[in-house]
Amino acid sequence: MCARHQDLQRAISEAVEAHATGRDRPAGPDCTGDGAPRRRIALWEQTDNVHCSIVGTCASVEDLRRVARKVGIDVSPETPDYDVHGHFVRMSTSDNIFSRAFQKLLDQRFEGALRRVARVREPEALTALWQDMRERGQVAPAYWSFMTLGHIPARLRVEIFGEVHMLSHLAGASFRQKTAEATTLRDQLAEAEERARRVEAGLKQALGERDREIADLRAALTALKAERDSRIPTADTEIAAQSENTLLRRRLAKSARAIQTARARARLAEARLAEVERGDEIGVSTRPPGDSPRHALDDALAVSGRASPHLVAPVGEADGAPRAVLYVGGMHGHRDRLRGIAEAFNATFVHHDGGVEDAPQRLDSLLPSVDCVFCPVNCVSHDACLRAKKICQKLNKPFVPLRSSGQSAFRKALQSLVHTADTPQINPDRDTQGDQATCTSR
Repeated sequence: MCARHQDLQRAISEAVEAHATGRDRPAGPDCTGDGAPRRRIALWEQTDNVHCSIVGTCASVEDLRRVARKVGIDVSPETPDYDVHGHFVRMSTSDNIFSRAFQKLLDQRFEGALRRVARVREPEALTALWQDMRERGQVAPAYWSFMTLGHIPARLRVEIFGEVHMLSHLAGASFRQKTAEATTLRDQLAEAEERARRVEAGLKQALGERDREIADLRAALTALKAERDSRIPTADTEIAAQSENTLLRRRLAKSARAIQTARARARLAEARLAEVERGDEIGVSTRPPGDSPRHALDDALAVSGRASPHLVAPVGEADGAPRAVLYVGGMHGHRDRLRGIAEAFNATFVHHDGGVEDAPQRLDSLLPSVDCVFCPVNCVSHDACLRAKKICQKLNKPFVPLRSSGQSAFRKALQSLVHTADTPQINPDRDTQGDQATCTSR
């Protein structure tokens, strides 16, 4: 709908000059006494060359469809945007219901820009204002204001029209560039999706092979289990398991009785020893002056044995080697080696990891069944170490702190404990149920 650029400039210049000078219309209230126009230039009063740029720049196709529905013009949704644009550009060249409604829409939408441009009168200030609004991206409100206000110089209108015309070409070039970039990105996306599909197919194939291998291994394992079960009679297996369970229950009950007996002996011995010590403090003693604390403990156990013959047996001399040792803390990987060292001294090895997985409260049930406690101070929690020390003091058992968690430190400490001379011990014999308790004090 637009002719060449020079023809457009010439036509717009002629039309703007005609409006500016008031040619072809009589002077009236719209013009001042000095001939300077103050009225607005309506849309249908513009030259035919600028209607296309005004409609295309200041409104969208959806705006045109909405104005058409408002004034009662039926536009089919299937009508192409180009046909809608061309039809309403032709209608905007004349004074009709559509052009007036479209004029009202743009006046309301760009009311602020119209007031801003109307306040400026100097040509240089108007040119600077157009450049500022253009740089800020306000092309549509600025174009409508500069093309419809009557005090805009004709030369500036021609320049503004030319810039907007070139902006449309730049927009077309930018659209072509963006379209080419979008096509390239779509091709890259399709290639990436194809590569992802190939990778996914390879992974699915590998997973299928893995699942088949797992199924084969499970089948082989099931066959081996079935073969093993076929070699062992079921009835004999059940009988052996029941016998083993019964034996384990008996051993557990026997151990529990032994623990209870050891605790009772320790409490009675402590009570008697405290009583004897209090008697010594106040100067009352039934023993010759040269007697040792060991005789006091023997008398205490003898008295407690007479009071409860089922819990305490007669005291006899015993060697200094501990029969069960408790190792609190240390490295988990050294446990088997430490057990071998303890077994070399004919001692049972009991281990507590010092609070990593075993609760410190478990020491309350372990300490009564052992003869002494070893604790590496560099590899144990403070809570477990202090708890073991307090219980050893309460039960009158040796507590041996080790400088390190190494094997040599444990071996030397155990050897020193075994060969220590004149170590008072209380070692009752086994009773009729096989109970045993050993109390060693250092």
